[in-house]
Order: sequence, then C-alpha cells, then structure tokens
Amino acid sequence: MSYKSDRPSFQERLDYFVNVLRTDIINGIRQEGTYLPAESALAKQYQLSNKSIRKGLDQLVEEGLIQKIDRVGSMVTPRPKASITLNFGCPISLTTDFLIDDLIAEFGRRNPGIHVRRITLNHLSYAQSAQEMIDNGLLDVVAFNSPQFQEWTEEGLIPLLEKLESDPEIYPIAEEAFFVDGASYAKPISFSPVVLCYNKRHFREAGIHEPDSYWTWSDLLRESTRLSKARGRHGIYFLPASENRYPAFLLQGMNRRPNGAIARERSDDLQKGLLALDGLIGNREVFPNYWAQGNDETVQLFADGQVSVILCTYFNLNEFAHLPLEYDICPLPSLQRGDPQRTLLLSIGMSLVRHSKWKEAARRFVDFLASADAQNVIRERTASIPARKASAERQVAEGRNQPSRYAMFREMFPSFSYHRDLGLQIKDLKQFTKWLKEYWSDMIDADTLRLKLEELYGKGLKPGQANTSAGEYSHR
Repeated sequence: MSYKSDRPSFQERLDYFVNVLRTDIINGIRQEGTYLPAESALAKQYQLSNKSIRKGLDQLVEEGLIQKIDRVGSMVTPRPKASITLNFGCPISLTTDFLIDDLIAEFGRRNPGIHVRRITLNHLSYAQSAQEMIDNGLLDVVAFNSPQFQEWTEEGLIPLLEKLESDPEIYPIAEEAFFVDGASYAKPISFSPVVLCYNKRHFREAGIHEPDSYWTWSDLLRESTRLSKARGRHGIYFLPASENRYPAFLLQGMNRRPNGAIARERSDDLQKGLLALDGLIGNREVFPNYWAQGNDETVQLFADGQVSVILCTYFNLNEFAHLPLEYDICPLPSLQRGDPQRTLLLSIGMSLVRHSKWKEAARRFVDFLASADAQNVIRERTASIPARKASAERQVAEGRNQPSRYAMFREMFPSFSYHRDLGLQIKDLKQFTKWLKEYWSDMIDADTLRLKLEELYGKGLKPGQANTSAGEYSHR
C-alpha cells in the first residue's frame, strides 16, 4: 500500500496511472485489441493534465503494451499468443518491495512466448496455500521470504522444489536462508535487516543528536522521552507482536551464551531481551497504546509524523519514495554498551517447482529476476537491497527519497541473524507470539512465560542448529 500526502505529487499521480494500466494489461483485465478510454477521460479520472496522460501513454507504448492509432485512440497491443503461461505465487507486498509487476513486464518483452501470471498467496497460511496450489499443478514458481522458507522446510516440503545452482555474484548471507543439506532451493532477489528509522527534522527541532551505532535501548528510551516532551507526541512505535520485529530483542539477549546452553539458560537469555522490549512498549509517554494491523500501518504513522522513530526494513522505505520526508536509518540499539550489534535479517528468494510442466521457462524467469538487469532495476528504482552484490553497491542518480545511510548494510553483515538462529521452529515462534500477547495483557505473569519458554526449548531445535545449513554461519 502507498501512503500519500493530502496533495500527491505530479510524479506520484503519473506513476500510479502508468502502474494501474500496466498491471491491468499484463493481467488481462484490459484485453488485447481493446481501446483505452479517451485521454480527456483518463485525465479526469487520474487528476492529471492531458499532456501528462500522453506522457504516461508514451511510456506504455515504449514498453510495447499499447499502440496509438491516429484519430482512433490507444489500443492494447495484440501480443503473439504465448505458448507458455507460468503461474507465479507470491505475496502482494512484492509489488512495492521490488516492483515485481515491472520486472514481469520486462521479462515478457524479452520472452514474448512466455506469459507470467502473478498469483497472490494467502499471507496468513502461506506455506499451506503454496503447497495446495503446487499439489494441484497450479504453480510453477513460488516466492519465499526466509521465515516462510524455514516453515516450508520444517513441514518437510522441500521435495516439491527443484535444486538450483548457487550464484557466486549473490551475497552469500542472502543465499544462506535457502540452503538445505548443502543445496540451494531458491534464488535470492532482495534482503533487508531490521533497522531503526528516524525523522531527522524531529530530532533537529528538539535539539537531539541523531541516533548512531553506539546507542543502547536505554539511550533510545531517554531520547524518545525528550522527543515526546518537545513535540507533544509519542517518540517511537513498532508492532510489538510482529514476528519480524520482536525477535530482534530476543536475539540480542542471546549474544553472550554459547550454542550449547540448556533450555533454562536459553530462556533466561531471552528474558533479557524481553526486559528491554517491555521497557519501551510499557512506557506510555514514548510508546502509544496502539495495536496496528501490520507493519505497513506502522510505516503510515511515521510517514504522517505521528511518531519520530520506528523499527522497519529497507522494504518499508519504498513507501517514502515520493514523500517530502526528511529521514534516515541506523543500526538497532544494543541491550548494553559494548554488546556486539545484532539484528534480524529477512531474505526473499524465488523457488522453482520441481514438477512444473514448464520447468525450463520457469527457470528462465527465476534466473532473470536474479540477473544483473533485473537487480539493477531494483537498485535504481527502489530502496530495497538487491541480492546481487554489484547491483547493490552501484551508485545511482538522485531522484528518489532514500536515506543517506543506505549503504550501511555493507558494514552490518556480522550482526545479521535469521529467525532460525532463535533455535525455535516457526510453529513454536507463533505459539510464543500468542504467549507474549497474553503476557502483555496480564493474562500470564513473567514466571509463567519463562516456564513456557523452557518448555519450547526443551522440545524444539537446539539453539544454533538449523535444517537449512550451508556450512558455518557467521552470524532477518
């Protein structure tokens, strides 16, 4: 979803217009051979001038999606009948994470005999949704983020996927998420650590120095209190029960313990992280009593200036691309001064369905998304981090609202951890999330929560173990 100011910019309206038409054409909503509405009607519908509408249509002409016919109008271009239709299962978030519809359109232009149909999978039961469609022969390619792939592996579903060649040009840490028994089962496309995102103007107006890698959570709490007093609004927010946020606190609590720790010791370590988490979300002066529907809603609060600091990923930064928002990012604070930095890493990859009847075409699509051309599009047109090293580290022209510290991820690699490094299966993490909500609602006390944690570690994966091994991990 996009968060726009009360008066969306010209570029926002133009991009929206082009994206809507492009998506409608690619997905067959506007069928080939049919005509688009008149330019004057489109201008009224999308609040653009006729000149701007012509500019957007010219872009679609360049992409080969429409053709202009003198004194008649703009017609959806008849395309060569695709001999192959690939079904691609993915979450809806990929449309903003790295412009998946644009990349699909480019793949189609390069491969006119192959049509890719994007199918949105149920994010609440992603693995089950993908499995059912694969079992019914309805998917050829499926996207996974790292926790989804971990769950897929834990459910014993790896035989449904094809082994893929490892790519030496991809960041190894992004690829590690998709290894099982030394083999790769997904091509990484993009990745992101969880970072601190802050409003530079709010800090400046309150006379507070911007956060840096030396900060602890206590420092953040103290400065958020100053921000709240200066602005009369809350200082920080994130969704406490998000499984892509609170595990960062748990991972930080596990910093000092060797991997062989027993269940009691491990749960005690996690409690240290929970204590810092409780200190933030329990402080009503700095943290609002607001339960967002998801992390996207947190981003909206930040974009609207309701809070000054959030926990987010690079993917979330795409929502700020056309906003007049003065912001930046820095690594997450640590529990104590001198602790090694540690944060959660999310990686997104593409898997090839083993029994796809169009396996070679599907492999071509997966390879294209990981190619330099597609990865350069991600770098140039989004705030997301391409998985291909050369693309991620290239300089791009100004134009998008990106943080000045974009490249800091290159120095953060030793701090990255995946969900699996908690030593819990995904189903156990979901159970722990439920207990956390009960704890925060005073339905169970801290001792009960600790005992439940010990129970999980007594039966789950041993800390530091993972069935997605690619060798020794240096560290979503």
